[in-house]
Parts: sequence; C-alpha cells; structure tokens
Amino acid sequence: MDLLAYWRYDNYRRDLDSGAGFHFNSNQSRLHTAIAPGESLWLFTRVVSDNSNQYRLLARLVVSAKTINAPGYKYGAYRVWGNLSSSNYYKVRSDSQDDIFDLLRLLEFEGPNLESKSRSFLAQACQTIREIEPSAAALLAAKADTLPLEPRAATVPSEDKLEIALNAEEPSQLKLLLKEEGSGYGSDVKTRISKSYGRNRQLVSELYQIYNGRCQVTGHDSPLVYGVPTAEAHHIVYRSRGGEDSLENLVLVSPNVHRAIHAADAKFDYRNLAFVFTNGRVEPLAINEHLTIRAA
Repeated sequence: MDLLAYWRYDNYRRDLDSGAGFHFNSNQSRLHTAIAPGESLWLFTRVVSDNSNQYRLLARLVVSAKTINAPGYKYGAYRVWGNLSSSNYYKVRSDSQDDIFDLLRLLEFEGPNLESKSRSFLAQACQTIREIEPSAAALLAAKADTLPLEPRAATVPSEDKLEIALNAEEPSQLKLLLKEEGSGYGSDVKTRISKSYGRNRQLVSELYQIYNGRCQVTGHDSPLVYGVPTAEAHHIVYRSRGGEDSLENLVLVSPNVHRAIHAADAKFDYRNLAFVFTNGRVEPLAINEHLTIRAA
C-alpha cells in the first residue's frame, strides 16, 4: 500500500543542496513494514505563503529497496530508496494553486482522516507515516501531474564520474566535473566536495591498509595474486546523493563488483552488512573490520 509522510521543508532543501538523494529515512518501522517495492511513498510539507500555512507535494518515491541505516544515523534506522527512473521531486512554487491542503483532507487513510484538521494542525497530525487507500494515491497522482518537476533533482553528476574524479591524481578533474555537471548542488556543497578531495584519498589509503587491498565482498587478494592492487573504494551512500566522505561510508571492492553495484544501483543494508541487488541477490561482506552492524 502507498504511504504518505510529512517531510520538513528545511530537510527537503538540504537534500536538494546535497544532491537529491531519492531516499527517505525515519525511525518509524512502518516505513518498511507497510510498503513494498513498486509502491509509492508520497512526501509533502508545510510552507508559509501569502501569510498563511500552505501545503505542497514534494516528492513521489517509487520504492526500489528498503534498507537499515548505520548505527547512530541521525534521521532514523529505516530507509526506503526511490527508483531513479520513475520517482520524482516536485518544484515548490509560491503559486497558491499548488496548495494541497483541501486535497489532504479528502484523502482516505488507514485510520482517522484529516477532514477535521485546520491548516495550523494538519502537519502535526501527519507526523505519523500513514497508509493511504488506492483512491487517495490516484488523487495524489492526478495532482502531481499538474506540478513542475524540480530540475535540481536531475542535475548532479553520476556517481561513477564523481568517484573517478575524487580518486584522480589531480583535483582539477573534480573541479571541472562540479563546474560542468554539478548545477544541482548548492554552492556550499560544491565547496565541501572540492575540499574533500585530499581527505578522500587519505580515507582510501586507510581502507587499503585495513584490508591489505582485498575486496571486502569476494575476499579477492589482487596484491597477493597479481602483485598489484586493483580494488576500488565505493561510497555506500553516494556522494552525488548526499553521502558523507567518511570511513564509515566506504567499502573496498574489486572492479567487477564495483561496476555491478553501480550498474544495478545496488543498496547497502547495515542489518546484515550486505549489498542488495534489484534482482534479489544479496552479497554480504566477506571481510569487515570497520563497519558496525545494526539490528532493526
């Protein structure tokens, strides 16, 4: 069943500035238990426009995967990922015709409806993620068809290019990439990624020292077998989609595994420290010395 969730507007803006993540996090377990891959998570917010509380549809994430976040992740244990080809972010305009307050009060939910809620208290009533009936999902979809898409959600570099630039011998490749293809980022994020070039190389070096160049998924030891290191560092949550440059957001994998992760847009689940592929295959880490498992 589709779900409806409230997304604070400042968090939505932060997500866009960091490179629209096409994922949503919560401490509410129903984010996993009440929705299945292929169903939609509808996200809305409250903004002040024309001196009144108005409500805007922010995104539709067509769920492609559900994972558990790293221990201590500040936005909650549960994460859903939106399919990049079918999910959308919507542009927030001041146009009062985009207001969905009346629409929200019409929707049919599992549980009490919102028809009695005022503009001031409707957002508070939606802090709990709600299951919505198919008729409600159809109404939201019809409204979404009238809204412009948020262009910044599609104008960030691909992760493949960003990882190559971060690992290049010279930082000039990274700066050029951010200039030419990073228009979706906020200026502060561009600056932060540029400045992270040196730290990224340091972290990759630390990974190589921890694992002696072995692939964490397959255990393949290219320094021993071939006399040369071939494993590559992979950001668990993509830097291009808001992931941090930290050791806890990196794994060391062989080139073939790395290409497969990107090609399949595989997600990492901290519940079992494994990559989950869209065809259902699960690849757990065979070697791990730096990541902590998190029980749901």
